[in-house]
Amino acid sequence: MLLTSTLALLALAVQPEKPRPHIPASQLTDIATILAHDEGWPLGDPDYTLDPMKPDTDDGFDSIGIYKQAHLVRMYSIDRSTGDVVDFLRGCQIFRFDDIKHFQSKIKESSHAPSLTDKQLAAKVGCPKLTVVNTRWVH
Repeated sequence: MLLTSTLALLALAVQPEKPRPHIPASQLTDIATILAHDEGWPLGDPDYTLDPMKPDTDDGFDSIGIYKQAHLVRMYSIDRSTGDVVDFLRGCQIFRFDDIKHFQSKIKESSHAPSLTDKQLAAKVGCPKLTVVNTRWVH
């Protein structure tokens, strides 16, 4: 009896997490536009475009890139469970701007996922650490 109960608990404990639904492309573009503006990227310039990325495997993130003349200059990857936004392709960074906090709270509220520390998020995206980006820096 004890063995059966233990096995049942282990089976429940190791079930893979259900993947969160993808963020709609329009919302992904809206968040990227806000972040690009916050950082100072000149999206009004025709040389700059936004393009959602379609990965081969689902890593739990939805990503969109800023391209300058077809060259990737920034990537925003949104964790679909926590709403955290990182760029782990172009430099291990996490974005902390006030105007995306509402979006992030809605994601956490709908997923019921616990918040991740910066160290946990860094490990999740394969970075030794994450640098916080929270000011306009592109001139």
